[in-house]
Amino acid sequence: MSEHTPVPDDAAAREEQERGLRFSHIMMMVSQSQGNEAFAGIMALVDLMVAKGQITGEEFDEYRARAKAQMERIAQPRVRLAQLGDKYADEKVAEIDCASRIHLCQARCCSFQFYLTLQDVEEGVARWDYGHPYWIKHEQDGYCTHCDPQSRARAIHAQRPHVCRLYDCRNDPRVWSDFEARIPAPMPPLSGPMSVALAEPDLASSLFPPPKAEPPSES
Repeated sequence: MSEHTPVPDDAAAREEQERGLRFSHIMMMVSQSQGNEAFAGIMALVDLMVAKGQITGEEFDEYRARAKAQMERIAQPRVRLAQLGDKYADEKVAEIDCASRIHLCQARCCSFQFYLTLQDVEEGVARWDYGHPYWIKHEQDGYCTHCDPQSRARAIHAQRPHVCRLYDCRNDPRVWSDFEARIPAPMPPLSGPMSVALAEPDLASSLFPPPKAEPPSES
């Protein structure tokens, strides 16, 4: 590196890294959309072939089940990013007295999986899971990374994600058996972070295993 080349500080380097990642994730979403279009075209073609009697529905179902089983063995990335406007100006914020109830519900809403908005990401406060862009980051205990493990209070309450502001637990059976009577629902077992969604490096061999070797012919 030349002595005249400026060295970016940590904040600038992180901003550039996230900018590049965001571009990659947007392109991934575009690819997913194009894949959906291709899938729709394939299904239309199959329907037409069945209608013309070139294949039967049973044949298609058999081969589709086989292909589906192969696809399910491959982890697929899930990129999500919401557009909900300005969270600080949103009038639909749920008003819940969390402080007086958190010892009952154990802040289980902070164990839920959800994805951030563009505003949340650009604000740079709420942390997201690099293995599942742009889903909120969870720790090994199953709770959001911003949830204090002792008090279960939000460490970023003033800048909490938009979804957290809109979420109303009063009629959610995962949280309350009876909200008014202050009876929480049974606490479910919590898992850690979602596994990293990376496709198999050798996609072709995963989808299409090599054919079985033919037995040697008898001379």
